[in-house]
Amino acid sequence: MITRPAVVVEGLVAVGTRSAGVRSDLCVRPIDRATEHGLDDTARIEVAAERLRHAERLLIMTGAGMSVDSGVPAYRAPGTTGWQNYGFLEAIGLKAEDLACPKAFEDDPATAWGFLEWKRRLMAANEPHAGYAALHALGRIARESFVQTANVDGYHLRAGWPAERLHEIHGSFWRLQCSGPCARRSWEDMRVPLSELDPKTMRLAEWPRCSECGRTARPHAILFADLDYVGNLPAEEARRRFHASGPDVAIIVGESGVIPTHTHDAATLRRSHGTFVIDLNPDPEARPARMADVHITLGAKEGLCRLLESVERLTR
Repeated sequence: MITRPAVVVEGLVAVGTRSAGVRSDLCVRPIDRATEHGLDDTARIEVAAERLRHAERLLIMTGAGMSVDSGVPAYRAPGTTGWQNYGFLEAIGLKAEDLACPKAFEDDPATAWGFLEWKRRLMAANEPHAGYAALHALGRIARESFVQTANVDGYHLRAGWPAERLHEIHGSFWRLQCSGPCARRSWEDMRVPLSELDPKTMRLAEWPRCSECGRTARPHAILFADLDYVGNLPAEEARRRFHASGPDVAIIVGESGVIPTHTHDAATLRRSHGTFVIDLNPDPEARPARMADVHITLGAKEGLCRLLESVERLTR
């Protein structure tokens, strides 16, 4: 990649770059806080859209904020690594973190599965919002694209994204594994409801078991204090290969950065490959916003729909 001298454009530093198949006009890095220079989200969307419409390899990275507009609340309490407490759990003396751990599925599977059943029913009752379709459309504009998500709701798959170009980094609540585990395998279980759920005790009448050894099944997802998650090696390798290919654009949607999975990956790719990073998050103090080339202070649904509209307008 050949870097041209920087020039100041509308309160931003615009660094021209030239690489195969990519226009060399807008690699934008903030001089300072965009708001201090009066740059609004409309202007930032235009800058991001210009990069997206010429992207050769687009890496899409989504966090819990991606699904908030679908009615799925973020898991973590603001500013902490712990899960937020839900009022109905506190009323019966339970905490989410105590239920979302391997030990709970071994010691009290009825209650651990009761909480998981509640989460699965909530996810099933809602739908991927319009931002998913917009984000996937942006992915199809690029010659190559890949999605890595920290979410366990399966919404990217429900919205039609191909499984071979997806890594659900933290797993999925729609796949199960043995709680042993007796083998390094997982299986899909989309049933809703699984069985009767007592809302007063949050206990499930019956729960899935491993077909190989008969032990209690658990979600194929990373839980608290989890040493038993069996992972997804094909998806992990696909993600590594895409990173190694050198994405020229990455977009982070809805990650706070408290657990900086996407932020770390984006920062690493920016250093190693010059990847242009777009962050979409209404919180200007989120960690990805502090390292992104362009930060758009909108929620996932509105921001992604407006980004796609801008790309389509520029492409006409």
